[in-house]
Amino acid sequence: MAQSIAILSVIPRLSYHLRMKLPNSTIFDVLPDKCDTLSKLQDADIVVTDCDLFLPYTDKLPSVKWVQTTWAGIESLISNLRDKKINYTLTRFSDKSLALAMSEYTIAHIFNFERNQRQQYQNQENKEWITDGNISDYKLISDLSVAILGLGNIGKTIAEKIKMFGATVWGMTRTPLKESLNYIDEHRTIEHLPEVLTNCDYIINVLPSTPSTLGLLNGNILENCKNRGSIFINIGRGTIIKETDLLNALEQQWILGAILDVFAEEPLSGKSKLWSLPQVTITPHISGVSRARDIADYFVQNYQRYIKGEKLLNIANLEEGY
Repeated sequence: MAQSIAILSVIPRLSYHLRMKLPNSTIFDVLPDKCDTLSKLQDADIVVTDCDLFLPYTDKLPSVKWVQTTWAGIESLISNLRDKKINYTLTRFSDKSLALAMSEYTIAHIFNFERNQRQQYQNQENKEWITDGNISDYKLISDLSVAILGLGNIGKTIAEKIKMFGATVWGMTRTPLKESLNYIDEHRTIEHLPEVLTNCDYIINVLPSTPSTLGLLNGNILENCKNRGSIFINIGRGTIIKETDLLNALEQQWILGAILDVFAEEPLSGKSKLWSLPQVTITPHISGVSRARDIADYFVQNYQRYIKGEKLLNIANLEEGY
């Protein structure tokens, strides 16, 4: 039986890509915040949606059987749903393309930091031929120990790609691993976080925002990095550390730099001191962008499971928070 699929999203051409993949399905766009938005969503069997647009309708869709988000991070939906009764299965978007994009971001920024690419751009602008410091005396990625905080689909892919460059890879998870990963040299659970920080040149946070990860790096925990002079890369969620604590870690030189793509409040306020620190790189939450064609490919994969009555991929766990 053909399913009726509603698209509530601002991602360009998402419905086009879905129609190309599922030509025999009834697929229709729903505009947000209109007088008929709710009634159109109520006519659907399945909803594909951006998390923020879906918040007003989470408990008003008794006929919807499955909601597929277009985002990997769904903490806003999780908090909205905790005390509500819903009849649908909620799944989040997290596929190979998103993991590869975030791997590219991570490796590119490690490369740029180690070779002082920012200074090289400035030297070019000034027409200066300078090879001082780590412009020429740089470390290879194979010289580095890199910690991945969070080994979900994205964290595993980042670890695997960095390992291809010869790095020593540490992985940290909340619970013991259930599988052997040949690209992880050292694995620790979250209670051994100080040991991980002490031993790694780069600390890469890929953890979602959950009750168990909220403020995980708050306080003086990053003091464990000071002998190593580590660099902090945050592509998970900004709630992992308070901005004041991150600034303190930078000012105390417990960490020598930070590459930040996510923040507790976005956009980052223009008043934030982070903007003006030369050892900080700020990007506007673009390390991994949900692209229409990737969402469509992923949805079709999950849709085939759905119509066969099989378990869907990446079902949200409301208790765990992701």
